[in-house]
Amino acid sequence: MLKNYLITIFRQIQKNKVFSSINILGLALGMAACLVITQYVNFHTSFDTFHTNKDQIFRLESDAYKNGESLGQSYNAPSMMGETLRDQSPIVKEVARFYNYNYANNSIIYTNRNDKVSFEQPGVYVADEGAFDLFDFKFIAGSPAKFGEPQKAILTLGASRKYFDDPEKAIGKSFTLSGNNGPHEYELIGVLEDIPENSHIQFELLLSYPSLDNYTKARNSWAYSSVTTYLILSDPSQQSVVMEDVIRLHEENSKESYAANGYAVDYFLRPLTDIHLNAETEWAESAGVNSKTVFVLSFIAIIILVIAWINYMNLSLVRTIERLKEMGIRKCMGSSMKQITQLFILEAFVMNLLAFGLALLIKQMGEKYLIEVTGLPVSALMDLKVLTLLLGLIGVGTMLIGFYPFLLLKTMNMVNILVGNRGKVGGSKMRKSMVFVQFMITFILIAGTVTVYNQINYMRDADLGIDIENILVIESPPGDVSSEEREDVDRFSTLKTELLKYASIQEITNAGEIPGEPVGWGANLRLKNETDENSVYTGLISMDVDFPQFFGIDVIAGRALRNGDDPWSRGDVVINQKLAEQLGFSNPEDALGAEIDGFYGPTLKVQGVLENHHHTSLHNDYMPMAYILSSWTEFYFIKLRLDENSDEAKSEQLSNLVATVKSEWDQVFTDYQMDYFFLDRAFDEQYKEDIRFGKIFSGFSALAILIACLGLFGLTSFSVQQRTKEIGIRKVLGATAKNLMVLLSKEYMALVGAACIVSLPAAWWIMSKWLEDYTFRIEIGWWFAVIPILFVIGLALLSISSKVLSTVKTNPVKSLRTE
Repeated sequence: MLKNYLITIFRQIQKNKVFSSINILGLALGMAACLVITQYVNFHTSFDTFHTNKDQIFRLESDAYKNGESLGQSYNAPSMMGETLRDQSPIVKEVARFYNYNYANNSIIYTNRNDKVSFEQPGVYVADEGAFDLFDFKFIAGSPAKFGEPQKAILTLGASRKYFDDPEKAIGKSFTLSGNNGPHEYELIGVLEDIPENSHIQFELLLSYPSLDNYTKARNSWAYSSVTTYLILSDPSQQSVVMEDVIRLHEENSKESYAANGYAVDYFLRPLTDIHLNAETEWAESAGVNSKTVFVLSFIAIIILVIAWINYMNLSLVRTIERLKEMGIRKCMGSSMKQITQLFILEAFVMNLLAFGLALLIKQMGEKYLIEVTGLPVSALMDLKVLTLLLGLIGVGTMLIGFYPFLLLKTMNMVNILVGNRGKVGGSKMRKSMVFVQFMITFILIAGTVTVYNQINYMRDADLGIDIENILVIESPPGDVSSEEREDVDRFSTLKTELLKYASIQEITNAGEIPGEPVGWGANLRLKNETDENSVYTGLISMDVDFPQFFGIDVIAGRALRNGDDPWSRGDVVINQKLAEQLGFSNPEDALGAEIDGFYGPTLKVQGVLENHHHTSLHNDYMPMAYILSSWTEFYFIKLRLDENSDEAKSEQLSNLVATVKSEWDQVFTDYQMDYFFLDRAFDEQYKEDIRFGKIFSGFSALAILIACLGLFGLTSFSVQQRTKEIGIRKVLGATAKNLMVLLSKEYMALVGAACIVSLPAAWWIMSKWLEDYTFRIEIGWWFAVIPILFVIGLALLSISSKVLSTVKTNPVKSLRTE
């Protein structure tokens, strides 16, 4: 029986190659899209699930407020909070604290006999012993046994390979961590496996917690919220009890000092596995993914698969009508409805299986592109759980699709079918309803794609208030700011002198901050004689004197800083327009001469006000900023003069200029590698997730739209097939091709038009909510309705006309002979 069924199925596939190909391709595209989106969602929802105690671990976070206004969420807390909770709360088994030390321009210097190796070292954190009790970070060599002692360090395998060939032999070796806070010796006591990609905690070098005293007073303080604190609870259901202890400790030790500066915090615990999807990106150790993105893509995956199934049913229905006489004969020859149903279910299973194989082939062929677009590691694209889930969905889809023809046949009289009287085929309203829903979704997807595209272009093309084009950025070697002998400053001066001899080098400057990254240095500044609660948290830009001129930041009041100004003795400072406004000056001119307290040196005196600029992406509002002359340097900036040539010529010119700069660098900084990048590309990295979301959204929306059009083509084919004789008669009676085109398409075009109108409010609401995540955003205008409507109607006309025109051109004699 099974063999007979399979022979029948493959004969049907071979007989109806076009319809079978469309069916399988539609299902395959739907499955491939669903597979990739599901793997994307699965990867991002799998973050931190590899830890054994994941369900017991929480991060202490807070909602921060300044004079009653929300500042967003913070993932930092005072260092003493975690330690005291561990000692006083019976539910807190252990804590792990991390201090981000990436702001100090760190490099590791390792000397082995006469060989000296030095590399810039990113991913530097100070952590306590509890990190290895809470988290499953695996040691390849060494152990955390001595990690409670000062000047101990642990490297990841990838970082250790820059300095040591064998991790086992590296244990016990010493190296120097050099940065803007000076050099410090560390003993390597362990090497870890590289941190998994689906961990929100990412680091390359861990320093023991007592070593924190080298860099800050935060270790034994309640005043500084600078430490990320994780707790492991003996009973996760007792979070409320832990929060009572947190609130009590805050009120006893830090609430008063916070309030004196106008700050307030509301602490809460966030489960470890929720951090990647729910943490605000600017506070997280690694960039998270917006939970809205995951939800939207999950919804699209479901929609695509459902649309593919609906289309399969609609297209299969056309073939089922043609096979009614076959089914009637089978019935008369003794086949039961059960056997006929089994045949349809098996046929649906075979088609789904063929589509699944094609979907895997499509995914495999596009894997390189998918990795680039989605950002997924190769391992995530090979996830067996996702494949198993999709196979389960194939089973569900097979049953749903296979029963649909059975329900249709059950309503029809087989005797009438055998004598050629099919009667009226039911299910018309259901089929039209499915098309209506499909094109509602199609309109929303097109409107969403246009909105996402416009928003991303708006952010990338907006006037930033600074010039970031053709700027080469070099990460500066470390320099101890407390030292009187600054070799790095002298070397930079030499490099600057030599490079400015080249006509292709316009300007050179340095700074401790870089456009495109959050400002890492800040202070609560207030007008002199004002109370602390009226202070404004301000980003401090440590810079060379020509920094504003270099970046084209306009002076709108007063003057820029100049040689001879000194914030550390005389308090000379310039501020931006945003800070002037928040200090209470409606006119920038009024801020000139204002005295500001709260700085780490003397009272500051405002010499000038600079125009606001976007230091980070347009996700964020302008930040209050003060510009400080300082030798704290992390970046050298070189503005290149390029000829206006083609992209190819420009690329070649850039390569030659980089080679020139590197040649001069090697002459001056003989013991440091030149690590460089271009500022405009680095700035665009902030939009990486937005661009990725846009590509995924638009790409899979296009697939959903294509599949929906295939469904409309199927329905049109079905309708034309049923009205073949009518078309022939109308042509004989004088109907033109235009008349017939209008007759056969108006019903579906009205359906598509109604779907657009009905879905417009929903699309507007959805995209308005999405745009709320952006401080600077586009306004939804006429294009939001017009472009999607024209696009949907155009696609619908194309889908319908392709079948209608071929039928209209058929000889009416042939149409009248059609049974």
